[in-house]
Amino acid sequence: MSEEKTIWSVGGGKGGVGKSIATANIGCALAKRGKKVILVDADLGGANLHTYFGIKYPRQGLDDFLKGRAPTLDETAIDTPVENLRLISGAGEFLGIANPAYGQKQKLISHIRQLKADYILVDLGAGSTFNILDFFAVSNEGIVVLVPEPAAIQNAYIFLKSFVYRRLSRLFSGNEHISGMIKDSTDSKSQNSAKTFSDLCERIASEDKEAAKEAVTEIKSFRPKLLLNMAASRDDLRVVDAFKSASNTFLSLETEFLGVLYSRPAIKAAARKMRPFMLDEAAIDAHRDMDGIITKLLGAAPLQAEAHEEGGEHEVFGFNDNVNHSGVIYHVQTEVQAGANPSIETIIYHGGRIFFSKKSLWREISKDNGNLNIKDFATRQHRAAMAAIKMDKITLQG
Repeated sequence: MSEEKTIWSVGGGKGGVGKSIATANIGCALAKRGKKVILVDADLGGANLHTYFGIKYPRQGLDDFLKGRAPTLDETAIDTPVENLRLISGAGEFLGIANPAYGQKQKLISHIRQLKADYILVDLGAGSTFNILDFFAVSNEGIVVLVPEPAAIQNAYIFLKSFVYRRLSRLFSGNEHISGMIKDSTDSKSQNSAKTFSDLCERIASEDKEAAKEAVTEIKSFRPKLLLNMAASRDDLRVVDAFKSASNTFLSLETEFLGVLYSRPAIKAAARKMRPFMLDEAAIDAHRDMDGIITKLLGAAPLQAEAHEEGGEHEVFGFNDNVNHSGVIYHVQTEVQAGANPSIETIIYHGGRIFFSKKSLWREISKDNGNLNIKDFATRQHRAAMAAIKMDKITLQG
């Protein structure tokens, strides 16, 4: 295992958006790729991540560390049914765990960073309290889970806004004057309230240009990743583009869209059985959704997956690439479903918006392509879509 590690905190503001489900299944997907993974349930006072692995009563967890029964956080990690995947549970009978003292919180954050694994995922609770925001800041690789509901989108935006101003407050905690400016800027009833992060920076720059530069550097160092959960159709992807735009305009945050987990019966069925859907062979479509998300997280080639359906066996594989053309980032995804009735689909995204989509049945195109096999044709179609972007055949409108 490499000494380097990646930490992702998973938040979103509103409860019930699927943060724990996302955390559990991302962890499973990484572990199935041979990565050493630790999940940390930091939903203090309301921990339930262990239940997704069929563990009703964790034998140890965060409370053992906070009460000194375990000298290190790593010693509280328990095995899960998934090889390479361990869990640090937040469940316990320690009443103070929901509101740890500042020193306890800082100690916990420090030990999370010291955990030995390739990937560490920190599952957060609902809300935008200082404790939750500070756990979200455990690294610069935060994942925000969205669902296509107005209240959830609003709460996610408030979560990120609170995070931005919490970071600034911590940054300038030793500067009483600038701290006061930041506090006033978040008070909607104050005449000094700021509509955007840029407005606040201009106000700070009018008195201290170096401080304004520090503020910009602090916020630009963080690029939240967005995961859309419980989508009913591709139309729901529009909320991602709107969220990205609002985050950039008002908070100066550049966000990255990881992908979407569609609402599927197999996901609900797996949750009822107290298991991640990544361990359920019937959740074929959900596996494909997650593979796209993991591909974006790792920036690597997608995992080839074999799946079984009634009526026969088929293989699912695909390709994912980002194309930077004229300062615009496009995501090109080509997916192949082999088997009795194979098909090839290529989609080009910008943010959450689809700009190009083409799906063809192999039986309709194979007769014109000689001995070319389906994988080679899919590769050619994928590269053709990337070339079309670079040749300005597919461009943003408006």
